[in-house]
Amino acid sequence: MNTEFDELKETITALSKWLDSIPPYEYSLYATIIAYIISSFLNTGALNALGNWFEQLGQIMLTIAAQQSASPTQEEYEALKNEVRKLRKEVNELKNND
Repeated sequence: MNTEFDELKETITALSKWLDSIPPYEYSLYATIIAYIISSFLNTGALNALGNWFEQLGQIMLTIAAQQSASPTQEEYEALKNEVRKLRKEVNELKNND
């Protein structure tokens, strides 16, 4: 089971790297072509269901990405804590010099 998950993870990582390498216009063109191909095999109900599912999938992924980019890494968090300590020390030194 773990091996299958690792293989899936590698496949998704490779797909992600490939998608990142595609120029923007080609990226949009590929999406358009794939959408037309898939749509030709589905009825209206199936198109709505699948389209809504992809939409939901995308929204969840975008939400996760936004949270990841908004949340500092542990390294960034430690650097911020150190910066706050330095600033507090400077403020205290300025207070004591008065």
